[in-house]
Amino acid sequence: MIKNILFILFLYMVLTACGKETNPVIAFEKGDYETAMQLWKPLAEQGDKEAQNYLGILYYLGFGTNKDYGKALEWYERAAKSGHADAQRNYGDMIHFGRGTKKDIYQAYVWYFAASQQGNEGAARQIEVIAASGNLSPNQQMHAKIEANEFILDETKRFMSHDTYIDK
Repeated sequence: MIKNILFILFLYMVLTACGKETNPVIAFEKGDYETAMQLWKPLAEQGDKEAQNYLGILYYLGFGTNKDYGKALEWYERAAKSGHADAQRNYGDMIHFGRGTKKDIYQAYVWYFAASQQGNEGAARQIEVIAASGNLSPNQQMHAKIEANEFILDETKRFMSHDTYIDK
């Protein structure tokens, strides 16, 4: 009797260990990028912003698929516009460095600011780099912050100035 129970337990463990991963995060962390891509894609297409960001990463790096900056940009943009802070940082990087799109320091600043207001420390550092470069005037930086408000989910973290309510 005990031998049968142990055999069934052993067989169950072997079968479950051989099964394909169903959690895309675990598949990604294990380096099974093809499975992660297959699991995230339907979620991303349904609007899951975390899945959209991860698809952007997979396309950007060429993990589990061919490297494609255009598709990475598309998925990052979807997640960024939904308020996903890491995607906003990633999207800002794509625009800042001209990967998959034309380089645009102002728009990169918009996305970095949105991400930084939502806790992304890397984006906060990028804002400092852009500000120190002198490529955007203080007025341009202010307007970029106002533009970023649309993508900052927590209203208390949005930028406020006397110009916030002025039409551009």
